[in-house]
Amino acid sequence: MGISSPTISFPIDETIKRIEYVKANAMGIIHEAKKIQREVSSIRSETDADEKERIDAADGKLGDILIRFLQKSFPKDGIICEDKPTIDGGDFKWVLDPVDGSMNFVRGLPLYAISFGLEHRETPVGGVVIVPPQESVYSAVMGEGAYKNGEQIRTSRISELNRAIFSPNLPTKRAHMIQEIMADLSGFLTYARSFRRTGSFVLDACFIAEGVMDAIWEKTVKHWDVSAISVILAEAGGKLTDLNGVHYYTGLPELVASNGVLHSEILNLLKTVRSTVSRN
Repeated sequence: MGISSPTISFPIDETIKRIEYVKANAMGIIHEAKKIQREVSSIRSETDADEKERIDAADGKLGDILIRFLQKSFPKDGIICEDKPTIDGGDFKWVLDPVDGSMNFVRGLPLYAISFGLEHRETPVGGVVIVPPQESVYSAVMGEGAYKNGEQIRTSRISELNRAIFSPNLPTKRAHMIQEIMADLSGFLTYARSFRRTGSFVLDACFIAEGVMDAIWEKTVKHWDVSAISVILAEAGGKLTDLNGVHYYTGLPELVASNGVLHSEILNLLKTVRSTVSRN
């Protein structure tokens, strides 16, 4: 039984069919991802440009595989995929992130995820996140609960910051916002129990959904980073909003994902510490 109930009308049978199709083929996708990672991580990059080229190549190669995979069974569905031209379609649209944690991927680190968001008329209604190194599959359909490898998952019920584990916001390009980032970190270093960070927003959000971490805040999150996890997290009992508590939608510049219980306290803490930056 799901934790949340659908708030919109959508064809649930067709949604479930698509989500189950991805789950049923997860091991094949895992095999392809591991193969590509072995290829790209076998040679160390000498420069940033070289590393970015290999990141783009890996994203592109796996993205092509995922697009062909979806078009084989659902040729009328639209597809948005990072760094690929948009494919127009009918009411259903897939939103793909072939490799979230791409720096980890090309370095050979086992911390990355593949994200399949499914939207109906622009609203996220389902999601699958595949984590190849652990051979884990997270999934959800709106109103039907969230699952990991077939077992239902729920967020933690931790309600005190001093017992919570957070994933901090550390954008790659952060020099221009370093004061704000340091204020955020100082606030959570003062009140939170500990930090963990994988380098993959999608993977961290899955950890929150299954209750092993409690919250993450992140800047410059893209549509393909969030489409799948927005459903998985909500169905697990969590929340995903901007800093004003506005529920996730495409285009928000900064997001907070949490177990739901801590959400208001996190938003208040971020607003408080950032007000000190604006006054200085």
